[in-house]
Amino acid sequence: MPKQGARCPHKFRDGVSPHPDSIWFRTQGVSALQLTDDALAAASATTASEAARRYAGALFDLAKEKGELATIASDLKTVESLAADSEDLTRLLESPAFAREDKVKALVALADKAGLSKTATGFIGTMAQNGRASDLVGAAKHFDELYAKERGVKRAIARTATDMNADQRAKLEQVLAKAVGSDVELETEVDPALVGGIQLRIGSTLIDASVAAKLDRMNTAMKGA
Repeated sequence: MPKQGARCPHKFRDGVSPHPDSIWFRTQGVSALQLTDDALAAASATTASEAARRYAGALFDLAKEKGELATIASDLKTVESLAADSEDLTRLLESPAFAREDKVKALVALADKAGLSKTATGFIGTMAQNGRASDLVGAAKHFDELYAKERGVKRAIARTATDMNADQRAKLEQVLAKAVGSDVELETEVDPALVGGIQLRIGSTLIDASVAAKLDRMNTAMKGA
């Protein structure tokens, strides 16, 4: 139960028996908070992406209330990185062959070893216990989007054929900031298949510069025909 005198967000209540698909935060014995949003009671009927957004939103509200937004954002980035670098972890998250209890034990142990906060560890254990481990990375990504929005920052992803150096990143961030009218945090990915092109994603908008260049060349050729 919450500590004496602790304040809970209006969406959370203590002393309530958790629904199998409710969000029940247990932070190493410090607190136990259940999300009582009726929509979450039907989470099993929603798509994975919808479930990830709901869990991320609940965690965001709790982290904001506790003043832990930056900490949780960093913790979830660590989770994303670990999953991206480990096929075994990805298999653990996504495979139905592992029992929920086994996933909870393994993921909580991993979170402890990685030095994640009690709130983040409790959240990870909650998702695993509720059969939503496969949505964990999706929830982490959506939390990141909510955190960026909270700070008035646009999140952009640039996919290029080769690694960008620091100067190229800085220049691209400046160009994008002017284009969207706000600060931009840029992430980069490498895809050799793009050859000399670049794909930019700002929020949910995808801008494929390599395709745009091809269309431009085709336009020019047609005009000269």
